[in-house]
Amino acid sequence: MFRLFITLYFLCATTLSITAQNDSVKQQIEAYKKAHKFVKKGMPPLPDASRFLPTPPNENDTKFVSDSCMYEWGKTFRGTLRGDTAIADAGYAIAYFLKRFSPALNQDLTPETHPKLTQLLLSAMDAGNRSIQKAKKGFARRRPYQYFGEGTPTPQEEYPNDFTSYPSGHSVRAWMAALTLTAVSPENADEIMKIGYEIGQSRVIVGFHYQSDVDAARLAASAAFARLCAEKSFFEAIEKARMEMKSKN
Repeated sequence: MFRLFITLYFLCATTLSITAQNDSVKQQIEAYKKAHKFVKKGMPPLPDASRFLPTPPNENDTKFVSDSCMYEWGKTFRGTLRGDTAIADAGYAIAYFLKRFSPALNQDLTPETHPKLTQLLLSAMDAGNRSIQKAKKGFARRRPYQYFGEGTPTPQEEYPNDFTSYPSGHSVRAWMAALTLTAVSPENADEIMKIGYEIGQSRVIVGFHYQSDVDAARLAASAAFARLCAEKSFFEAIEKARMEMKSKN
């Protein structure tokens, strides 16, 4: 009876933990959606990634061999410090992204200390998200852990019917953040872009995306960023974030 009680306790605790995490993810997604829109109705729209990205390779495509090899490459990092970083990179919270990029900008970035930069990143990353939604739904690609039938280091995020692997949303947000931060602090471009790249590769390491998903995400994010650069309000927000950062030195 005691063992049964303990088993039920842990099952309930796990369920509550997953539910709480899902609620947290939903809250973070809502935070992105509520961000300021630089591209509004009546303006030329954001690029639609479904219109220009190539079709993702399937198992009969020779390019899938490369995706499979990179999937195996990613698994070699699990259980290492790099693998632990990849697990952390699975987060959605803007606070995490600020912390992740902080070393590259030589400042401790938080939503409280850098509100203008925070809002700028939320807006830019939301633009990237919106630019890939049709592509995710249209291509409906299975994720690597689903195809290979193997677990991941982040089991709480696994869903059997989540066919949204292509392009990678995390990689889009990371690349949008890196490009935007480079515009804010060009003198730190190398380190910023390195971190943006690493976050994308983290999705391969944890088995949630193929390399082609991540590569496509960087292309989609670059297109969305270029579109934002056509708006004066985007440059004004970048300048305000730049001045905010200078005031912290």
